[in-house]
This record gives sequence, C-alpha cells and structure tokens, in this order.
Amino acid sequence: MTITDVAMTLMTTLPDPTPEQPPGTEGITTLLNWLSWIVIIMGMAGFLISAGYLAFASFTGREINGFKGLVIAIIVCILATGAGAIMRFFV
Repeated sequence: MTITDVAMTLMTTLPDPTPEQPPGTEGITTLLNWLSWIVIIMGMAGFLISAGYLAFASFTGREINGFKGLVIAIIVCILATGAGAIMRFFV
C-alpha cells in the first residue's frame, strides 16, 4: 500500500458529524437576526441620506462631505454582511 492509499482509507473511515445548535440558544439567534436587520437598515438609510446630501451639496460646492458619507455607508454595509456571515458560521 502506498501512502496515498492509507490516507484515503483513513479519510473514508473518519466520522462526519453534523453541527447542531445547542439547546437554549434560540433567543440569542433571534437577537442576532434582529441586530443584523437593524444594522443593514441603518446602513441603507445612511447610504440614501448621504446620496441625497451629495445631490444637494453639488449645488453648494460641498460634494466631499456627501462622498465621505457614501463611502462610510458602503463600508458599514460590507462589514455588516461580513459579520453576519461569520456569525452564521459559528451559530
């Protein structure tokens, strides 16, 4: 037998457990779901407010403030979805 054959035999005999949510953590999951929705809604509201401010600021020459708000809102949305994916992995 070669090393590859031994490795394949070992890999086929290892158990494949399915993850299970621990009892009593349903409330935490609900809370995390609500928090993720709130963060996403606030990020989208910030994006829309910044876009409106950018449109208004283009008449007054203050476009940079609106652009900063848009960038911050986009970063918040990216971080919120990234944190949500990480939490779904662990919970």
